Amino acid sequence: MAGTAEAAAELYALMPGEFTAARNRRAAEAAEGGDKGLGKAIRSLPKPSSAAWLVNMLCLHRTELISEVLELGAVLREAQNDLDQQQLRRLSGERQRLLRSVAREALSLAGQLGHPVSAAVGAEVEQTLWAAMTDADAAAAAASGQLVRGLEANGWDPVDVAGAVADPGSVRPPAAGGTRSSSPRSGTGGDASAVPSRKEKAAADRARRTARAALEEAQRDAARAEEALKSAQDEVDKVAGRRDELTDEIDELRVRIHELEREVVSVDRRAGALERARDAARRSARAARRAAEKAQSTLEGLG
Repeated sequence: MAGTAEAAAELYALMPGEFTAARNRRAAEAAEGGDKGLGKAIRSLPKPSSAAWLVNMLCLHRTELISEVLELGAVLREAQNDLDQQQLRRLSGERQRLLRSVAREALSLAGQLGHPVSAAVGAEVEQTLWAAMTDADAAAAAASGQLVRGLEANGWDPVDVAGAVADPGSVRPPAAGGTRSSSPRSGTGGDASAVPSRKEKAAADRARRTARAALEEAQRDAARAEEALKSAQDEVDKVAGRRDELTDEIDELRVRIHELEREVVSVDRRAGALERARDAARRSARAARRAAEKAQSTLEGLG
């Protein structure tokens, strides 16, 4: 739905505090304009998580960085398909350096936008971008600018992108990356020198077996690392959830403090009035005591 795509593009470029009111306003305008279906679709657009919002901001404000991440991801996937272990090792180191750099830039960008985030959110941004590098569908989701939740990858299964994008119908699939030429070395004539010898075939078989063994070992290492990462991420999510709860409590306390401050002002005014009345009563009592003492003295004098 074109209207939904247009609304999503606008809403997911906003700051977190502006999202809900803007979404509800757009939904109401659509419904009042006679398109209740569009209004309902817009109202159902979910507010992005902090990490998803920050990835969207990177797409909007740091386009070249996101492009670099996704391009490197495409090259890594091609090297994985080709079982090119030497290139995989080189690119893996480059990937780690790039992801750390982009995560730092994301935290800096959040501060520049006036909405600083925690290190836990930065870690989730890094995890999301790593997932985007491992899977083409995840890459498209991350590049959409409409991400509503973070992405996770385990290194071998497809990344789950269901419900990760506000308007999936408007997400464009990633552009096809360059592929290596696999054209035959000989023409239709079939030069004998172009036919691999038995020795070359055996060497190629050994190289494939070695590469396959290295891949299996790398996958086992990746599985162990992913288990450790998942455990760490669970703890991060738990702490982040607790932080959100505390933030909500702080907001409630601020409202209560504001109410109590107004009540204190009212009590102060009442106390001031009562103190003035008390002082007046004290003066009257003092005058009455003096009059009584004077009358007592007069009576005693008449003895």
